[in-house]
Amino acid sequence: MERDSEMLERIAALEQEVRSLKMEVQHLKQHVKIEHVVPVKREQVKPIVREKKSVPNTVAVPREDPIPEKEKRSLEDLFTRALPRIFTVILVLGVLWGLKLVSDYGFLSDSVKIIAGFVVSIGLGACAYYMEKKEKGSRVVALSLYGGAFIVGILTTAAGAIIYDVLSLYVALIFALIYIVYGVFISYVKGNEALTALVVFTSLLLPYLLEYMQFSGVIIGIFVVLLFAVVQVVILKHTQRRALYIGTAFSVLALAVVSIFHDERLVFFAFAVITVFSLFLVSFLRLYSSNSKLHASLLFTFTVILLSLINGILSREETPLLIALILFFAILAGALYIVFKRADRLLIDMFGTLSAIVLLNIITQLNISSEMSLLLMIVVAFGGLVVAVKHAILFMKWVKGITFSLLAFFVLMFYELEPFFSLQHLNIVLVIAMLVVLYKVLLQYKAAPVEEKKRFYKLEDIYPCLLYLVALLYVWKLDWAYMPQHYTTFLAYSVIAFAFAAVLVVKREIVGQFLPWLATTVYGCAGLVLLSTVWVDDRAVIVALIVRILYFAILWAIVADAWEQGWIYKNYKTFFSKYIEQLTIASMIISIIWIFSITNFMNFHDLINWSSAVILNTVFIFIFACISLFLAAKRSYSNLKMVGIGLLFFGIIKMIFFDLSELDILIRSISFIIIGAIGLVISNKLLGKGKDE
Repeated sequence: MERDSEMLERIAALEQEVRSLKMEVQHLKQHVKIEHVVPVKREQVKPIVREKKSVPNTVAVPREDPIPEKEKRSLEDLFTRALPRIFTVILVLGVLWGLKLVSDYGFLSDSVKIIAGFVVSIGLGACAYYMEKKEKGSRVVALSLYGGAFIVGILTTAAGAIIYDVLSLYVALIFALIYIVYGVFISYVKGNEALTALVVFTSLLLPYLLEYMQFSGVIIGIFVVLLFAVVQVVILKHTQRRALYIGTAFSVLALAVVSIFHDERLVFFAFAVITVFSLFLVSFLRLYSSNSKLHASLLFTFTVILLSLINGILSREETPLLIALILFFAILAGALYIVFKRADRLLIDMFGTLSAIVLLNIITQLNISSEMSLLLMIVVAFGGLVVAVKHAILFMKWVKGITFSLLAFFVLMFYELEPFFSLQHLNIVLVIAMLVVLYKVLLQYKAAPVEEKKRFYKLEDIYPCLLYLVALLYVWKLDWAYMPQHYTTFLAYSVIAFAFAAVLVVKREIVGQFLPWLATTVYGCAGLVLLSTVWVDDRAVIVALIVRILYFAILWAIVADAWEQGWIYKNYKTFFSKYIEQLTIASMIISIIWIFSITNFMNFHDLINWSSAVILNTVFIFIFACISLFLAAKRSYSNLKMVGIGLLFFGIIKMIFFDLSELDILIRSISFIIIGAIGLVISNKLLGKGKDE
């Protein structure tokens, strides 16, 4: 019973809580409905206040219209839009092959086949017009049919005149011109870039028909230039950049091919190419979008190709070539002035570089040598590379970088420095200067480091090594070219020693991570060569001795700097703070070997006798032992102290078991007195240090 009463009480309490919750929910619903009404009234008042406050701002700062973003099509969409063009080409090929098959079996005469071709052409155009008029089908398909009508008409005209000889040449010419006018008109009206490119490409087949008709080369060239000029109207109206590049390429190609058959008209064709280039520049400057690296790269490529073509066409005509190059330079200078007024930095650099290239090309026409031509090629490659690096034009950077590297390698390896005032020597000096300038440009315009890609090496690590090796190569060439034969290689050895010291003194940020190790390796290899070389020309003994002493002095200058914490120590503090004792020990051992080599060298060339060499070796062993013990006591280096003691015992053993038998009594007495005094000083210092401790 008690349990039942407790259960009833709990149920009553729960029912009471449910009622209270329902009341709270109902209250909340009413409260929310009221708040839905209040914000509406506030929104009606606030915009009025904001409009009054924002009126002056909107008047003072006019809004610019947003630039419409270029439509991004998917791969599937691009493929779908390309299908009509592909199937149009397939249809045209099918019709042509069908007509050929009919012709092979003799079902149709040549006249009927040509008429059928024109009917197909007109039918494709009519079908496209009907589709657009009735708004049936896709516009892309209609444009493809317009292009197909143009292609079939041009090919039928050419076949009727050249292959089947059905049309007279002048009738065929009239038909071809009609079709070209039709193609240009359709391109102008429809504004499709692919259609324009197709019309330009197909229309440039007409020069070959004119060539077959034995027209004058002047007429053919004028036709190509006029066609290109007319197409510029379509290109400029509809902003068709790709059609511009395609039209320029095929127009120049047509002029180049036709010029092969007209040797007597080469000057005309060269100036026709320059005319096409000037028309290209006019359209390029009007269609160019600011800071477009791709279009700037294409401009550079087109210009260099056209410049090369003009040089090739007029290679046997000196005066016309010079005039053509001057005209080419004037056109580029005018374009440079235009972009300078626009303050377009990329195009200013591009046209400035191209103008310099043409100017250098003009200089090459002044009957100069092949060395000057190669120099100008290097300057051209270097200029293009600098512009590509400055504006991060990837394709141009690789092409010009490889070209400049190959030319620079050829000059540095195979050019000589004799005579001193020669173009070959000038080429080498300029290549080295260009490498230095290129390093500064690379540092200034290098890309921002990417945190995700942490590389072991950087530009600052690799490039100084390259400059160091190039400088050594230049010094080596100077050494062999201008030093007397008995002094050969000593200039190079001296430069290696001073360069090693300079690399260690210069700040680490400048020399990079790898150059100190490379300079140390080269310095060590040069020291080993000197160490193992005893014979030299008698006239160069003093110079050879000075160079050997120089290497010895630089080694101990580095050790002294490390102990005194000078410039080198500050540059390589991490290394020296850990390995200064090991460096000192290695320097002691190397120095003893080096002293033995120097005394042997001096004895070999009769600068000292054998007894003096023996005494000097022993005295220096004790001197280095003394230095080792003093330095070890200064910083409590136990290993260095053991090396000093070992050198003492080595000197004593050498003195007793070797020097006694090699020296006479007087020299033996003097050397023992000197060495004994040195030993007493060392012992006194060691014992004194021990007592203090």
